[in-house]
Amino acid sequence: MDKLKILLVTGEVAIEHDYRDINKNLLKLIESTGRFDVRVTEAFKGSTIETLRDYDAVFLNYDGKELPSDKVYKRWGETTEAAFFQYISEGGGVAIYHSSVWLDESLPDMFKKLWGIYLTNQSGARRMPKGDFIMKVMAESPITEGLEKEIFIVNDDLFAGVSQHPEAQVEVLAAVYDEIDNYRVPGFPPPHHPVVMPGGKLENLPGVNTDQPVCWTNRYGEGRVFAHSLGHDMDTLRRIPYMVMLLRGLEWAATGKVTLGPPDRTGQNRLSKWPYYGGVGK
Repeated sequence: MDKLKILLVTGEVAIEHDYRDINKNLLKLIESTGRFDVRVTEAFKGSTIETLRDYDAVFLNYDGKELPSDKVYKRWGETTEAAFFQYISEGGGVAIYHSSVWLDESLPDMFKKLWGIYLTNQSGARRMPKGDFIMKVMAESPITEGLEKEIFIVNDDLFAGVSQHPEAQVEVLAAVYDEIDNYRVPGFPPPHHPVVMPGGKLENLPGVNTDQPVCWTNRYGEGRVFAHSLGHDMDTLRRIPYMVMLLRGLEWAATGKVTLGPPDRTGQNRLSKWPYYGGVGK
């Protein structure tokens, strides 16, 4: 089976993320399956449709801002944005990783329609202060097949207060309950990340006390969109259920099918180090 060619687009990621370290580990994880061949660019601006047609899918680790409070979202430029949306609409795939699910209200509607579910500062989106929580699998899908229904996540970001585009063809694969009591802590909302809170009341936070999507698929034209908003650090990347969802989602975005199972941890393979795929010595 030929390897799927993936373009990892990065370079402008919020300052609290060590994005080059995360990209290094993402590259190691993705290629350890033997299913993918990944190239990384921090200079996506200027890319054309001919560039993108060399790849089976794009993997986005790109925020557009150094700080959530920045006023300007750094866009890719007219040529590259047109190429990106043409590529997806004609049948390409995209995987949207962690804080890349954040958009800016200034972006054209086509961004929000392609993302399907997204977050903006202007709509009351936020990071829940508590970093440990349960991710619940919400749908039977080739991406979630065989996974536990409840997966404990440690030291990650729950991005809550999501918005959904009315024309999106979204299937929510996993969600986390956004408990209001988790906001009753000193320092919320944080000064570096302003939060719209109508009337200054926690109970008016958009989506509070509901299941907030963290993993979903969407369709854009003939193309496939996969998104997972978790993945802040290695604590999550090392979790086998999470890595299985992420890798299957990327494969689905690239091909529309899923062939990847969980890593084989039986026999001598139990001795293999992270990322667990490939077996001992590979």
